[in-house]
Amino acid sequence: MEDNYWNHNELIDANQKELEELLRYEISMFQETCKQLDLCQKTRFEKNLLLESLATHNRILIEFFYNDKDEKYLNDLVAQDFLPDTINWKNERPPITELLKEAKNKADKQLAHLSRWRIKIEKDNKKGWDWQGIKRDIGKVIEKFEKYKK
Repeated sequence: MEDNYWNHNELIDANQKELEELLRYEISMFQETCKQLDLCQKTRFEKNLLLESLATHNRILIEFFYNDKDEKYLNDLVAQDFLPDTINWKNERPPITELLKEAKNKADKQLAHLSRWRIKIEKDNKKGWDWQGIKRDIGKVIEKFEKYKK
């Protein structure tokens, strides 16, 4: 690819079906990861894969549900893009829980970069993921969003 490929500053053409497919994928990957975590008898490697998947898809969904449209990132999708103009998602969405805030920050520090934060998180005994709580909290947001979706 040419060097300027990632500097595309115009709205990328996509139809509603394509956008819906992207969103369905993120939600289904999050939900399926939670189902797999519910099952017992995972190797450490399998559990790590699932927890990284949980963190990644949860982070994407938190940004989708709790970010507002930003002209700087006009190709990033947010929940309001999928709702009728008569619905103001910012006013309708459930408040972000402390658990979701923590999960987003943790994913930012633990997954996006090879960082000293990983050492601090482990030393502070914060390496574990409350995936059942995360599943509950993001599930409530998905449920509310589905009520309003176009």
